[in-house]
Amino acid sequence: MLMHCVCPQNLLNTALGHAARAVSSRAVGEMLKGLLLECKGDSLTVTGNDLEMGIVASVPAEIKTEGAVVLDARMICEMVRRAPGGDVEISVNERYMANITCGASVFDVTALPPENYPVLPEVSGLRSLTMPQAALKRLLGLTLFSVSDAETKHIHTGLLFDAEPGKLQLVALDGHRLATSHIPQEDIEEAYSAVLPAVSLRELERMLEGGEEAQVALHIGARHVLIDLTGLTLVTRVMEGEFFKYKTGIPKSGSFSASLEVKPLIQALERVGLLITEKLKNPVRLAFADGKLTVNCQTALGRAQDDIPCECAEELEIGFNHRYLLDALRHMEGERFRFETSGAISPCLMLPESDEDTLFMVLPVRLSANP
Repeated sequence: MLMHCVCPQNLLNTALGHAARAVSSRAVGEMLKGLLLECKGDSLTVTGNDLEMGIVASVPAEIKTEGAVVLDARMICEMVRRAPGGDVEISVNERYMANITCGASVFDVTALPPENYPVLPEVSGLRSLTMPQAALKRLLGLTLFSVSDAETKHIHTGLLFDAEPGKLQLVALDGHRLATSHIPQEDIEEAYSAVLPAVSLRELERMLEGGEEAQVALHIGARHVLIDLTGLTLVTRVMEGEFFKYKTGIPKSGSFSASLEVKPLIQALERVGLLITEKLKNPVRLAFADGKLTVNCQTALGRAQDDIPCECAEELEIGFNHRYLLDALRHMEGERFRFETSGAISPCLMLPESDEDTLFMVLPVRLSANP
């Protein structure tokens, strides 16, 4: 027998689900379409690797014969997910025939030898930090939405981890908007930075737990980063290139300031945005005056207007792609925020009043003379 183990169906299903996220649906070759299953000691380890990202999940198991094989990811995931429950027994003979049994459900499928499965890269030149999983999950939620999806500026398809003594700051931008947030981090003693692929971090965000006790350790090397959760590991590359110098690109403050509630502005933008389509991408106009904000938009479909209260001492009319405003507002914490800018064509800061460590910046659209 090349490999033989018994594992609870629910634990194995979770492990396979995590690891399979690192298997690309566009993978070429049977190896990259597969998951590596390794039995050793008292645990079963499942690895997915698409050469850009690797995810390793370990679960306790009764190991009868130590060994390793590769099984088609889609097939093994569906077999275990649809199993009737209880224990799943996996055995592989010398002819690489795998038997997967759970209750009355039995499968006999072909396995592959593990020798040609891609090895996860080693992480060298380590800088390490540890934080609560909930804290990292919150930071990712506040920033990842602003990452660019355009390959023309490849480095901005990643998220900047900017460390300085006592603080970790995450920064994302796409040329039209920016999101950044930071937390105290006592185990950072020297300044360094790394840009990590957003596609990997979105998978990490799904894996992170929201509880206060669970911890996550990041080991950042020169070319790769290893992110260690309990029983779960993600390895991805460090992106190459020069990230936008955000500290000089964010204005310190604006000559115009207004205080608004988040929810009413979301609702007003959603209503006015009903006239905006993929073909009719006209900007929304925000007109601040006399203690209210008027949101309006005119397209070939018609015209829409909505008023909400706000606190402002001056008048201003400014235009935006409404989607960029909505993205920031929907990810914002708290009930109110400050809107600051130096003019109708200057970058606009959106500052949550309950969170001084988070900042959103959106670039306006130059408005025509007539709406």
